[in-house]
Amino acid sequence: MIKKIVLSAALLSSSLMAESFFKDSYSLIAVEGGMSTMDVERSEPGTSATLTKYDTAHAGLKIGAQSDDFRVFFSGRYYSADDFDYMTTYGVDIQYMLNFSSAVNLYMGVGTGLANMRFLPAGEANSRTISEQYYNGDLGFNIHLGESVDLELGGRIMSIDATNTIDSVSYNFDNVITGYASVIYKFKMD
Repeated sequence: MIKKIVLSAALLSSSLMAESFFKDSYSLIAVEGGMSTMDVERSEPGTSATLTKYDTAHAGLKIGAQSDDFRVFFSGRYYSADDFDYMTTYGVDIQYMLNFSSAVNLYMGVGTGLANMRFLPAGEANSRTISEQYYNGDLGFNIHLGESVDLELGGRIMSIDATNTIDSVSYNFDNVITGYASVIYKFKMD
């Protein structure tokens, strides 16, 4: 299913397809940075579950297309957190823009993709690896800094719902809550 979504978004976000599907469309390139919080629950038989909160910083790149009311982005993000060797996400985001002002618009969207991570919990000898599909929703404001540059300020909730179990000890990843900002460069391709 995710392959079909990624393929569809690729076709829609290419400048050639965007021009045929969207009137007055733009191609987009964006750089994103933000802060996230993620809860990881550790459980094993005979003991109470413990919850560890991880605060992460992230950087990402987004490529896509925009019409008057919609945007489609391919996104890749790298997260940095204690105990994690790596944490990355790759996905597709579709957003609806409510154009209530010439200087600012409100956007809301949904997305899906793949989350990959490897971490070494404190006190354990084995690394844990997760590769799981995620779903997300986002909401924010898009501030027009000029005709070809926007500043995006938003929040995202990502649901991973992944569990890693080794020797009856399980780690469960559920939601990642993110605040982020993006600088978006808009351009038309001939």
